[in-house]
Amino acid sequence: MTARVSDYRRPASLEEALGLLDRPGAVVIGGGTKLQARPAAEPVEVVDLQAAGLDGFERRDDGMLRIGATATLQELVENEDAPSPVREAARREAPPTLRAQATLGGAIVTADGESELLATLLVHDAVVSVAGARGTEELPLEALLAAMPFPRGGIVTAVVIDTTGTSVVARTGRTRADRAIVAAAARVGADGRQRLALSGVAATPILVEETDGLDPPGDFRGSSEYRRALAEVLAARALEGSS
Repeated sequence: MTARVSDYRRPASLEEALGLLDRPGAVVIGGGTKLQARPAAEPVEVVDLQAAGLDGFERRDDGMLRIGATATLQELVENEDAPSPVREAARREAPPTLRAQATLGGAIVTADGESELLATLLVHDAVVSVAGARGTEELPLEALLAAMPFPRGGIVTAVVIDTTGTSVVARTGRTRADRAIVAAAARVGADGRQRLALSGVAATPILVEETDGLDPPGDFRGSSEYRRALAEVLAARALEGSS
């Protein structure tokens, strides 16, 4: 069902946006392709973040890359400071017409369990800045996803990833152009530690140490058993490619 929009605001700063979120029906949008879930019968007051100064990229000398929450997926695809697997995962996140509008912050808040982008960000040690009434908190993406749904009254302002090391994504979809049924992202960081993340096997993408014990939800694209088998094969492939 379509939400009933009772008001639309486009704040010029983060502070103004946070103030607007005090209103009972306020919901945040970045690119506007998705809206935070609310009961369809409730009218919503849209708070559009596009003018709040939360976009842009900042490459740091230590190899960290700060990405503004309202940076679009297409901007991430085109940013040469981002690791190639992250750029490719952003390209696969949405079709071209939506990539030019959809934002990184929106992808995080949506927390789609089949998001290759989120899995790739997990192995790049993503840390998410979340602003709220009590100030800004820095949360590992893993912790934020584990605590979903995203809390009302909060705004994702930026994501910082570690661009060092070597990362690889292995995936299987119904076609090469289709969204992956299961994807495995692996990375060996500058510290020599190997990280592995999976999408398509849980409610959100997850960091794992091994594939034993997974209990993926099944659907029309693949049963639980099929997804578990894919996870084992793709994880091995990604770990080998990143080492």
